[in-house]
This record gives sequence, structure tokens and C-alpha cells, in this order.
Amino acid sequence: MTRSGVLMLALCFTALPTAAWAQEEMAVPQVFSDLVNCRTVSDDAARLACYDQRVGEMQAATENESLVVVERSEVQEAERGLFGLRLPRIRLFGGSDDNRVNEIESTIVSVGGGGRGRGWIFRLEDGSLWEQIELRDQLSRDPRAGQPIVIRRAALGSFRAEVDGMRPIRVSRRE
Repeated sequence: MTRSGVLMLALCFTALPTAAWAQEEMAVPQVFSDLVNCRTVSDDAARLACYDQRVGEMQAATENESLVVVERSEVQEAERGLFGLRLPRIRLFGGSDDNRVNEIESTIVSVGGGGRGRGWIFRLEDGSLWEQIELRDQLSRDPRAGQPIVIRRAALGSFRAEVDGMRPIRVSRRE
């Protein structure tokens, strides 16, 4: 088998656990399931009593922080803040890969590097720090603070940055 064939086979086996993980359903907290199950109670008074009890349990769970309720917009904001960081795959934010953040748009606050075999380093408005990782990718002109930047997911967990409409370069998030 050729080296490229071995590499493709290894990539397929690496992707299998990720694909299986993505198909799993996210666990629903018991306190929420108990509340939903109140719908099955046929007697009106008993159903109302069930709802009152379960809503009280949910309120207590949110007050003692064993259950956290957030809006989707807050989840998306947190995902944007973590975009590009290498974190373990956890179901913290729920949802599917279809809903994940695939790009961010920002403005460059400061620029470093870029000279004599060094890649560019960009500090963005959100405080994140990105570094050019492939030096053969070159920008048509030097980037400057104040320029817009779009960073997108690319193949195999990599990222590409497009600075002010210039040709994209490969980047990696440092912090």
C-alpha cells in the first residue's frame, strides 16, 4: 500500500469516533425530563400539581447552579470566543456541527512578525492571537491594524485567514 493510501486509511479510522459522537443525542437533564413527563398525567388537578412540583425543582436547580439555562445567542457568543482553540470535543454547547461557528469576522488591532522567514501574528478585537503557520502563503501587501480579517475553518481542523480581501493564508490560534 502506498504512503498516501496508508494516510487516507488512518484518517478514516480517526474520523470514525468523531462521526459516532456527532450522532449521539445530547443527554437531557432529569429535572427537565420530569417536567415534560407531567404532560402524560391525565387528571387535570394531578397534572397541575406535577407541573408545580417540577417547576419548583427546576427553579431550585437553576438557583443552586446544577442546571444552567442559556439562550442560543449566548452559546454562539461563547463559541465565537473559543473559535480556533484546540479544545477536547465536549457536548458543552449541544447542537450539531451544522450550528457550529465556521468563521469569524473581526478587525486587526495589532500586527507583528512577517520579516525574514517569520509569519505574521495578528491580535484581533476580541483579544485572540493568530499566527501564520505556512510561510509559503504570502499576502500581496503588509497587513496593518484596522484592517478587516475573516478567519474560516479549512480542511482537517486548520484555519485560513483573509486579510482585507487579500489571498487567504493558513493560521493557527495561539491564545
